[in-house]
Amino acid sequence: MLFSFVGLFYYWVPTEMLKEYPTLNTILFQSALIGLIPFAERLGFVTEQLAMHTNDTYGGLLNATFGNASELIFCCFALRNRLYRVVQLSLLGSILSNLLFVLGLSCFVGGLKYQVQTFTKVSGAVSSGMLMLASISLVLPAALKFSGQEDDATDEIYFSRFTAIIMLIMYFAYLLFQLRTHVGEFENADHSNNHSSDDEEQLLSQASNHLDDDDNDDTNVPSVDTTHTQLLSFGDSVAWLFIFTGFTSFLSDIIVGTMDEFTTKHNVSAVFVAAVVLPLFSNAAEHTASVVFAYRNKMDICLGIAIGSSIQIALCVIPFCVIIGWITNRDLSLFFDGFETASLLVSVVTVCFILQGGSTNWLVGVLLLGAYSVICMGFWVHRLEIL
Repeated sequence: MLFSFVGLFYYWVPTEMLKEYPTLNTILFQSALIGLIPFAERLGFVTEQLAMHTNDTYGGLLNATFGNASELIFCCFALRNRLYRVVQLSLLGSILSNLLFVLGLSCFVGGLKYQVQTFTKVSGAVSSGMLMLASISLVLPAALKFSGQEDDATDEIYFSRFTAIIMLIMYFAYLLFQLRTHVGEFENADHSNNHSSDDEEQLLSQASNHLDDDDNDDTNVPSVDTTHTQLLSFGDSVAWLFIFTGFTSFLSDIIVGTMDEFTTKHNVSAVFVAAVVLPLFSNAAEHTASVVFAYRNKMDICLGIAIGSSIQIALCVIPFCVIIGWITNRDLSLFFDGFETASLLVSVVTVCFILQGGSTNWLVGVLLLGAYSVICMGFWVHRLEIL
């Protein structure tokens, strides 16, 4: 939390001082970046408290939504400064980190405790379809660009804006399917998975208790689960969400204003910082929540956070930024460079194959983490680019 307040010092530093002492910009960038973690963690905690007033399906959606709040706020500030590549790379990096790093780490940690972890195939099939739709919407602009069939640069913007509208419609259809028309299938799967995992833990606990002390009557006393204690009411949770979101917006503004000085001084590719570093820090709490739920064998909630977050960014946040740019006269498009487009496509295809199986294990996690490491190295060796 100390880094958060050091980062907020940015608002009381005169602009002339920042220009005269570039090192101060670097310190503020690092402080604001690290300072995002406690606020993101509090956002995750409050969201989990809010999710206790709903079911697992709504809980996963809420966790993914407010987990992406810092990303959306950051992109709005970058879009205001016409940093289009920063917006694209940070959102693409969030999708890749959720699909490969978060899901891979969750499968690996959960697989160390459980030999096989299962999730509902309905959720897996729907998620696969939405991910493929997202990849199509983001790959086709690049295909059109590289084919050279566009008349002029305005065609790219028109095509991106039309595609953004379709993507938003598809995302709201996805929410309608998940939360209204077919909510019973998701809830039944959640309850069955929760009961099976709880029964397994109860059997293991009873067996260990009998082995430890067969004559002790105190073993029949039920234990109290303190891992899911409800500490905040619905109103308090909503209020704290707005408070922490406000602090996150301040820090995001600082990161946008000081990132160029940091990358220039340390001779680091701005592409790597925007696509890898920023998503890892801004979504730290969301990553932790997904791993914790996987360790508890609640894979449907885990997928709701990791996969649901990727779907939300691809089909909601990215097109929303395009529409906001349209309204504010910022020409943000859906065109990504070749390496970025290929990274997204192979990541989506890999995850879709995993989702079709209906189960995961630790080896799946290792494979996803390995794929993410290769992509990160690709961004690291990316040429220096002024964003």
